[in-house]
Amino acid sequence: MIPLASAALAYGGWYALAHQAEYGTYDLDENPLAQAFWSAGFVTLLMYAKSRFRSDFAGLARFRRLDRLVTVFNARAVTLYLWHEIALILAVPLIDRLWNVPAFETYLPLDSQWFMFGVGWVLIAAFVPLCGWVEDVAARKKPRLLP
Repeated sequence: MIPLASAALAYGGWYALAHQAEYGTYDLDENPLAQAFWSAGFVTLLMYAKSRFRSDFAGLARFRRLDRLVTVFNARAVTLYLWHEIALILAVPLIDRLWNVPAFETYLPLDSQWFMFGVGWVLIAAFVPLCGWVEDVAARKKPRLLP
């Protein structure tokens, strides 16, 4: 298992570096074949480690807030998946509006991708209660804002 995963990681890394000129970058997001091999190798190693060390995440349930967060993420997985890209797309025009406010332009990192990431998470946090109840209706459960 480990040699196969290592080979996939090595091939994915090599392919990304060897085809850097073709894609203009070695970023795996721009190179689907390299990303596929790298991801497959990495996930295979994680699955092997989980089975080898017989680990699971049941111990995290002791932390109430973390357990609650995981419960919400699991119950609203489809909503998160469907709305995350829209949230990131909507973050761009929202941030563009913030450039017109001198205080925001001075004190906020409006040109940072991390700021856009944060705005995206704020929008996702708004979409979950607004649209997440549809998952409950689809599962024939009583609709709730947060599970």
